Amino acid sequence: MKIDGIDHQRTLRAQGVARAELLRRTAHGEHRTVRPWYVTDAAPTDLLALLELGLRPTCLDAASLHGVWTPPHTGVHVFRPRMLRLPPELEDVRELPLRRGRMNDTGKRPLQRLVLHGPELRSWPDDDPVPDLGLVLEHAARCLPTVKAAVLMESSLQRRLIGRGQLEQLLLRLPKDIRRPLSRVRGDAESGTETAVRWWFESRGIGVKTQVRFPYDARRVDLLVGRNWIIECDSREFHDDPLSYAEDRARDLYLESIGYRVTRLTWEQVFLHWPDTRRKLQTILSRGDHRRELRRSARSG
Repeated sequence: MKIDGIDHQRTLRAQGVARAELLRRTAHGEHRTVRPWYVTDAAPTDLLALLELGLRPTCLDAASLHGVWTPPHTGVHVFRPRMLRLPPELEDVRELPLRRGRMNDTGKRPLQRLVLHGPELRSWPDDDPVPDLGLVLEHAARCLPTVKAAVLMESSLQRRLIGRGQLEQLLLRLPKDIRRPLSRVRGDAESGTETAVRWWFESRGIGVKTQVRFPYDARRVDLLVGRNWIIECDSREFHDDPLSYAEDRARDLYLESIGYRVTRLTWEQVFLHWPDTRRKLQTILSRGDHRRELRRSARSG
């Protein structure tokens, strides 16, 4: 993946940029060298920090740069050929994650430790500072809990960053115990929050329909559990749009008026307070309300 402000020396040579011109640019401060890269002020500083260590991002951090919806997780995820263990000089290094993370009390993203990824490669896969999304997702599948790996894969499909055939080939390269649960990833989830919640219901054998349309409602609901339980999943960590808030509540009222139960889950409930959220969802399931038939007027809209 090409990143503005970062060019590999081989790329520039292939473009016909002479050594004398590179020296001139360096002398005039137009770029500097972070071997084997030439970088300008446009280069992201957090990515440069990894390149200066001889590392490249992968897993969650590279996925975010590709435009994939990423769940919260610890560490700055990196890889380097012929390296399966961080050398002593890197064990205590802390860097900024290359994805949007929660702020600390000072309003800054906290530094996190490096997480080195395998399997071992004999050489860099290409001359780009960020690897191809296929390798990124393979690393993620081997590293993350199954649900979080599924979040990355479903977001990649939904945003058309990778095709279904490409994903199937990727899954075939994984060990069977990793591949089997990921075989049910799908491409219609509009947020990682939705993926995580649906995955939990499906793992319990509960029927879930996704992106369901209703009469007189132009938008789709995220999840329909059983016959009548609608679950909407907020996709963002921060919610600051009063208009969207009002529209969502008006829509919830409409759905309730035609016989559906509506539960709206926040990003925080799913990713920060999941044990408590899960217990409450299980309590609702245990009552069996989601299995009851809707009254006729509700079914007809």
